[in-house]
Amino acid sequence: MGKNVVHFLPAESGDCSVIELDNKECILIDCGFKATYHNKLKPLLLQLRAKGCKIILMIVSHIDQDHIEGAIELLTENGSAQNPNIIEIDNIWFNGFFNSLFIKDIFTCHKNKIVSETQKKQMRVAKGSLYMRSGAEEKKISAQQSKQFEELCSFYGYRLNMQFRDRIVKYINEFNSSKISIGECNISVLSPGKKQLDSLAAEFDKEMVKMFGKDYAINNSFEFATLFELLMGLYKEEVSDTSYISAVASNIENWLGTSNLAKMNVINKASIVVEIEYKNKRFLFTGDSDSELWWKHLKEDYDVIKISHHGTTKPNIKLIEHSRGKHVLISTNGKKYGHPEKDLIARVILGGNLFLHFNYEVEMKKIIENIQEKYKFKAEFCNSEITID
Repeated sequence: MGKNVVHFLPAESGDCSVIELDNKECILIDCGFKATYHNKLKPLLLQLRAKGCKIILMIVSHIDQDHIEGAIELLTENGSAQNPNIIEIDNIWFNGFFNSLFIKDIFTCHKNKIVSETQKKQMRVAKGSLYMRSGAEEKKISAQQSKQFEELCSFYGYRLNMQFRDRIVKYINEFNSSKISIGECNISVLSPGKKQLDSLAAEFDKEMVKMFGKDYAINNSFEFATLFELLMGLYKEEVSDTSYISAVASNIENWLGTSNLAKMNVINKASIVVEIEYKNKRFLFTGDSDSELWWKHLKEDYDVIKISHHGTTKPNIKLIEHSRGKHVLISTNGKKYGHPEKDLIARVILGGNLFLHFNYEVEMKKIIENIQEKYKFKAEFCNSEITID
C-alpha cells in the first residue's frame, strides 16, 4: 500500500493541488496559470499515470484566471475523456459562466431576444470604457476562459457536475447534506449556497440594467462573457497590508489586528468549498471563499486545510476560530498582492495548527523559522510533496 500525499504546487499567485491517495485515486483542485500546468502540473500528472493513478475528481473552484487557465491547458492536451493523453479524469466539478450563472431566473426575460443595434453600439462603447477602467493588463476574472472550459468539457466528453441534480455544484441546506461518494472518498460541498450564486447573478443584472436599461438582451456568446468579465472586474478587492515586518520581531501577538480586512468580491464568494474524507483522513479545500459563509458546517479538526485566498485575513477568520489543521497550506508567491498577511499567520499559529506549508518563500520566513520552538509549530517552504500520515 502507498501513502497519502498532497502535492502542493507553486502556482504563482494562484492555486494548484493534487491529493494522491494510497489507493491510487487522486483529486485535483485548481490548476493555476498556463505556466503552472506546463511547468509543474503536467509532469506530475504524467508521473502519477505511470504509477497507475487516475483523477477521480477535478475541481475548478471558480473562474479566476489563476485557478482556471491551467485547467484549460490540461483538457486541451488531455483530449478525449475516453482516451486521455495525459491522465484519466473521471469527474469534473465546475460552476461556469453559462452552466451556473445564465440559467438563473433573473435572466429568463432577457434571453432569446435580438440584441438591438443600439445595445450593440452601447456595448462597444461600454467595453472600451471598462477596459480603461479595469486595466486590460490586470486581467483576473476569466469569464471567457470559463466558457471555453465548459465547451471543452462538452466537446471531449467529460462528466461535468454529474453528481448534482441541476448540474450546479452547491450546498443545498442542512436537511440535504449527505456526502457524495466518488471512488473511496466521501465529499461534502460546504459552499457556494444558492445565496452566493444568486448574488453573483444579481450583480451582473444590476450592472446590465445600469448600462443598457431594464430591457437589455443577452445570449450565450463570448461577447457577453467578455462583458461580464469586465463588469465584475470593477468589483476589485482592497490590496492586503504589505507593511514591512521587522526581522527582530518575535511576539506574533503584535501582528494581530494589523490587517485591513479586505473583503472578498462576489466571484470569490462563489468558490467551491469541499470537505473530503478518505478512511480516517479529512481534507478541507476552500478556493478563495469567505468562511463567514460556511463556518457552521466545519469540523473541529482536519488533517489538511488549504487556507482561502492566498493567506488574506478576512476570509479565514471564522475558519481559524472554529477548526484546526495538522497541516495548513498557504498558497501564494506574494509578489503582487501582499499575501500572506502577518495577521493571518499569527492567527494560524496561535490557533494551534501544527504544520504550516508555504509553496514559496515569504517575506517573514526568517521570523517564522525563528519562532517555531516558542509557539510549538513547524514550518516548511517550497516543499511540493507533503506526506499525510
